[in-house]
Amino acid sequence: MHRLQNFIRRTVRLAVWPITCVATIFVGSVTGAFAEISASVPTVSVEPQLSRGEDFFLKDNWTVYRNVIIPAARFANNSCQLVDAGAVAQQISLPDIWGPAFTSDVSSGHGTATYCIGITLPQVTKFLALRMGTTRSIYQIYALTEGPNGEEERPFLLHSNGDPTSAKEAVANNPTAPVITLPREVQHFKLVVQLANYVHKQGGIVDVPRIGYLQHFDSMQRRESALPTALILVLLIVSAVTLIIGRSHDQYGGHAIFAMLTATSAFRTFFVSNLVWDYLPAFSEARKYDFEYLSLFMMTTAYYAFVCYLFRDGRVLRVDKVVYVISAAFCAFALFAAPFFPPGTITLLREPFQLLWVVICVVLGVTVIRTLLFDKEAKSDALIVLIAALSTFVYEILSSMKFIHSSMELSNLLIIFVTSLHVRAFVLKFRRVERERNALTQNLRDANEILETKASELGRALQLAEVASHAKTEFLATMSHELRTPLNAIIGFSEVMKLEMFGPIGNERYAAYSKDINDAGTHLLDLVSDILDLSRVEAGSDTLFEERVQVRDIATQVLKSTKMQADNVGVQCALEASDDLPRLTADERKIRQILINLVSNAIKFNISNGTVTVRLFCEPEGFYISVCDTGIGMSESDIPKALARFVQVDGNLNRKYEGLGIGLSIVQALTEQHGGRLNIESKPGVGTTVTVVFPTERCVVNAENATALGQSVA
Repeated sequence: MHRLQNFIRRTVRLAVWPITCVATIFVGSVTGAFAEISASVPTVSVEPQLSRGEDFFLKDNWTVYRNVIIPAARFANNSCQLVDAGAVAQQISLPDIWGPAFTSDVSSGHGTATYCIGITLPQVTKFLALRMGTTRSIYQIYALTEGPNGEEERPFLLHSNGDPTSAKEAVANNPTAPVITLPREVQHFKLVVQLANYVHKQGGIVDVPRIGYLQHFDSMQRRESALPTALILVLLIVSAVTLIIGRSHDQYGGHAIFAMLTATSAFRTFFVSNLVWDYLPAFSEARKYDFEYLSLFMMTTAYYAFVCYLFRDGRVLRVDKVVYVISAAFCAFALFAAPFFPPGTITLLREPFQLLWVVICVVLGVTVIRTLLFDKEAKSDALIVLIAALSTFVYEILSSMKFIHSSMELSNLLIIFVTSLHVRAFVLKFRRVERERNALTQNLRDANEILETKASELGRALQLAEVASHAKTEFLATMSHELRTPLNAIIGFSEVMKLEMFGPIGNERYAAYSKDINDAGTHLLDLVSDILDLSRVEAGSDTLFEERVQVRDIATQVLKSTKMQADNVGVQCALEASDDLPRLTADERKIRQILINLVSNAIKFNISNGTVTVRLFCEPEGFYISVCDTGIGMSESDIPKALARFVQVDGNLNRKYEGLGIGLSIVQALTEQHGGRLNIESKPGVGTTVTVVFPTERCVVNAENATALGQSVA
């Protein structure tokens, strides 16, 4: 119950200001109209009838002759019931519309007719006038009256927009009759209307003619001309202001959609009313219908896009694309194709477009209801849109059922009301988006401050890490250098003892111990040398002693030096290299170190009876050193671990393979020092292939292999 009360309270609060605005305009216009009528009614017995107005709507007692134009003179001194008129006289009430609403035949309402009615005017001191309204046709309106001295009735042409007898070849510029002044001295007369329609699929007299005070009709006509003009100007101003404001905000798309909605509403108001003939008197009626329906298609699409903008947050559904494509097809036909078809063809699209209306109503209804139920932020917008839609729907129902009189004034007031509601909804949406954007901006600022603080902390931590890394590098370099001196002594003296250079040691176990000391010292010296080399490369103090080296010879020497290691584990080593390999401009010691580390790793991580193949070849991309083994291999995710310093893939304390885990790190560092790159391909249980590629400019080629390498002789 409390939620329902809040819902009603919010609805009333949102709708109160546009309702107040429209009610003020409406009450003012209606009060002015009644005051005008009351002030101009004379104090005679017929005044109450004339002031009510409904008695003077010429709705009943009409006689019509279908498909024939009867000269007005035929009705002189006769009643409206002619015997030999060439057509059957029918008694009807207006409005009288020919042709069905649902049809695929544009000519279903084409034809001619002659209407006649006898009228007795009240005796008043003010001028009376006839207001015919819309006819959609070429017409001639006659009045048959007696002369002042009782002469025979004669027809007087009250108004004409063309000749109905030649209407098939003509299109009226303005099918709406103006206010026609009636002679003051005439009390009894016959009104004859000759009508021909060849433009619209429904012909006939659409509005009920009306007789009233000329002053009142003139005032009404001025209002019906001024109100649409003012409405069009207001809508265009709102559209322009919306575009101007939108250019200074991020949400330009929403502003453009709302501007399109208001502009198309102004466009439709212009062509639905008769303003087009006020400003463009020679405008064709057929083209007016084309633009009237074009404005309908455009406004419907703009309204659909506007509601989707309010409640979809930029999401475009498949049904939206269907609606836009179909609407675009309708608009294209109305704008480009309709002029090449018979006049009034565009009116055949109304019923098919109404099917699209059904889809639009269902989609927008679901969207609005879901917003009301599940989106608290946009609930106010949804309420406003719902009120606007219900207001339009109620007006259409009441006017179609004749509970209220459908008029241009009331329609324009409804447009003002609905536009006001949509402006309110758009403002609420804009404010909500602005709040969300401001909140998001503030969150981004806060997050940016946090990130800047963390970045500053990370920067300081990075500086400390760089200092620590530099200190570590210096320590390793110093330690390695200091360790090499005692190690050289240990290795040297153990070598002397192992070889018994100064005589036999005596006990054989001493000789074995001296050999172990020599082997351990040599191994330790190799590790220290590797660490020292890596430290120098990291510190940038290592230099290349470049010369032209034959990599094939170096590889042969490396395989010989590692043969004992390979034989101990049962691994076969082989070299594949052509005799015409170019020389390489590089540091020979470091090329040797690269090969030693790669071959040693391939032997160490191989299996019994495995193979190690060293391939040397040269291609246009560079000089390749490839070491392929049939060892244990590793997964792709373990390759970064293998390249990390002091890390092995098997990182347990009791791991099977000894070593510091810097072999590949040294190879990578020395390769990059030469401007090359390192590539590793490996599969568990299959083996590993490590490829070192040196840039082409380091190849020293001769005339014989220059063509193969695609470059000139160095």
